Formats: sequence, structure tokens, C-alpha cells
Amino acid sequence: MRPSLTLAGLLVLGGIASARQQPLPTSRVHPITGVVRDAGTYHLATGTWTRKASQAHVGADIIYNNTCTSGYFAALSGSSFVDEGLLPNPSTPSNLNMRPGCATQYTVDGFQIAYCTDQLSMGTYTVNFYDIYISCASVIGVTPTAGFALTGLPGAAPLTAPCWIATIDLDSPPQSTSLAFVMQASPNGSHFGWEMKSSLSAATTVNTGPILAGDFNSCLGYDGTRWDLVVNYAEAGTGMFTQNLFRIEGGPTLPGCYFFSVVPMSSFHLELYADVCNPGTPPGVVFCPGDGTGTPCPCGNHSTLGNGEGCLHSLGIGGKLFASGTPSISNDTLILLGTQMPDASALYFQGTTQQNSGAGVVFGDGKRCAGGTTVRLKTVWNVGGASQYPQAGDPSVSVRGQITVPSIRTYQVWYRNAAAFCTPSTFNSTQGIEITWGA
Repeated sequence: MRPSLTLAGLLVLGGIASARQQPLPTSRVHPITGVVRDAGTYHLATGTWTRKASQAHVGADIIYNNTCTSGYFAALSGSSFVDEGLLPNPSTPSNLNMRPGCATQYTVDGFQIAYCTDQLSMGTYTVNFYDIYISCASVIGVTPTAGFALTGLPGAAPLTAPCWIATIDLDSPPQSTSLAFVMQASPNGSHFGWEMKSSLSAATTVNTGPILAGDFNSCLGYDGTRWDLVVNYAEAGTGMFTQNLFRIEGGPTLPGCYFFSVVPMSSFHLELYADVCNPGTPPGVVFCPGDGTGTPCPCGNHSTLGNGEGCLHSLGIGGKLFASGTPSISNDTLILLGTQMPDASALYFQGTTQQNSGAGVVFGDGKRCAGGTTVRLKTVWNVGGASQYPQAGDPSVSVRGQITVPSIRTYQVWYRNAAAFCTPSTFNSTQGIEITWGA
């Protein structure tokens, strides 16, 4: 099923989306005062629960993760909330905070929501999804891509107001027909939308509503998803391209585009699950870590064994270099991403060998790992401890590195760390990675 949107309808949505944004009264947002409980997994087709979410039959991949909590929840007060996010396609986005996807559409077979309530029963809690959406647009009269009326969600005992995380399984046996649905990867400039509303009255939902999430000061848009360079589904994420605003409609509150001035992000907790992407193995082999193996770090400033990062710098962690994409001379999509560094200049460079047979040699406050014939790829500036090569407009790694035939190259980041820390030197470096280039 697809949203019944004509071109005229999209223009109307665009007009509504550009309406004035306004703060919602602080009485509509409440701090979370207790532990957020895991209700488990609700198997929608059978109306049964698995109390340990790890036993759920949901997709192996998390394709959207907006769970980085702000510590607040918002009261529905009889209205619908409409939020947005992005499912990446294979070409976009691609920057320090976002990563491209692996498909043009995804079969969603589960999702996770979070809410707080002081009601014994949540009534019917409806969640609708729209795979074409413009931020803050109305969805009244728009056919959702998929919609689910959830009953039996846990409520509250008398005189309590607990908060819950609930995972909704759409694809678990013994049902004969899957309830999974297809969501398109978001075209450029577009989002998916999702709506939440309760059958409870306005008077009974003044302390019932979704948990706010998406604090971009704490997490990144690809954290906790398949798109992260190191996939770790225990991480919380901010939700790709979720905005600091949402729409309210269908109730006593004046319809419009709202935000909360007292929380860092006006967006709501949501995870989407799918079985679509083969995680594969990131390109490159880590060598010369600063964990005490090989040549010791100059001041005993060793990083944790097994972390695969450089010697510790003045912030107490080691700089780390990742690679993603394809190291192919004819179709080079390789990206080098340096993380966990101070916000300072960083030189990405290429070598032809592993220095000292992979053990490295002392170099400033760290170790020199990439040796042989070196090429300086580019000096960049770290923001939030991270940077990458190439950036927009830069030559590809193979072009800048003058790689013309299949071969092996080594890579490292040499970064400035001026704080008095270890040696008199004012620099350190990441570990090395070795990349095998194909034709």
C-alpha cells in the first residue's frame, strides 16, 4: 500500500510544512523520574509477549535508531504527534554524521517505541508509517504505508507513572501471513513519517505520551544501526535527519509545527528492524595498535587491548582509523574515517609498507605505523573528534594516492595534540590499517 499523494497533495504538504514553528508549553513535557522498563516483545499477530526482547523474531538489522534519550516524555493530551526520519539509499547521505544505505527499499518486520503513562490501560495506541513525508506536514486524509493498532501495552499500577520500551514484532511464527511492510529508502530531500496517537481522552493523557529522543549532542545519526562503521546495536542513535520539530493535529491542541524549548531535541523514540543487508566485513586490516603489543607507546600510554586504536592522547583515549566502501581502482568508493581524536588538524597519509614489520616505531606521543613510500592525502580539521578523507570535492583515495594497479597500501592519521601530556612532542597518531586494492 502506498500513500495516496498526488503532485497537488505534495504541494499542499509542502505549504503546511513551511508553517511557523512554535514552542509547546512546558506543561506538555515531563521529566522521566524512574527507570525506563523493557516490556519485551509484543507479537502483534498472536497478541502474545516474549518478555526478553533478545528472543524476538525481528529483523537482524537496525535500519533506523532514534533512541538517544533526553530524559523527558511528552503528553499527547488527546492529539496525534507526527515525527520524521530518513532511511538511507545506496548513494546518500554520506558525511561525517550520516552514512549511505544498502538498498532502495527495506522490508520492515519490527519496530520499537517508548512511552510513559499514569493510566492503568493504554487503550489502543496507533502507530502509522508514511514512506514519503515532508517535515511538519499534516497526514490527515493521507493513506499510511502501514498502520498498527496496538492493544495490551503495559500501563501503570495505581499512583505510579512508569515508562516502558516495547518492541513490536510483525513477522513471528506461528502466523501464516507476515505483517511486515515495505518502506522506500528516502529520496533526496524527503523523509519517512510516523504518527502516534492514543484512544484515551485528552483528560486521561495529560501524563501519557512518547519518550523524547534524538539528542545529537550525545549520539550520531548512524549510531546503533547497520550503517555504522563498527556495527554495535547496543548503541543509542539520534535518527538520521530527524528534525527538532514535529506536528500536532487531530485533537484539542491547535494544529501546527511545534518544538520543546526545554529539551535538546523534539523528536521521539523509534527503532526500525529489517533483514536486508549483509553486514559484510569493513575493508582493511588493523595493525600497529597502541595497546602495548609491538613497539610500546612512549610513555606507557597504552590503549585498551583489543580496541584497535592508537596510543592514548591527552583526552584519555586513542585515535582510531576506520575504512568503509570499496577499494577498487575502477570503482573507488573508499572512505577513511578518523575518530576519537582532539579537535585539531589531522593529516591523512598513505604508505606502501607496515613500519617495522607492523610493530611500528615511536613517533611523538604515539607510533608511526604506515611506512615505505608515503603520500600525503590531505590535512583536515577534526570536528567532534572526527574527520574523513575524501570530503566533498576531494579526489578519491586511489587517485590522490596514485594507485594505478592492484596493490597493497597502508594508511594512518597523524594529528596534533598540543596539551602537555607525554613527550615534549605536540602530536600523536592513530593505529594503521592495511588496504588491498583491486582492479
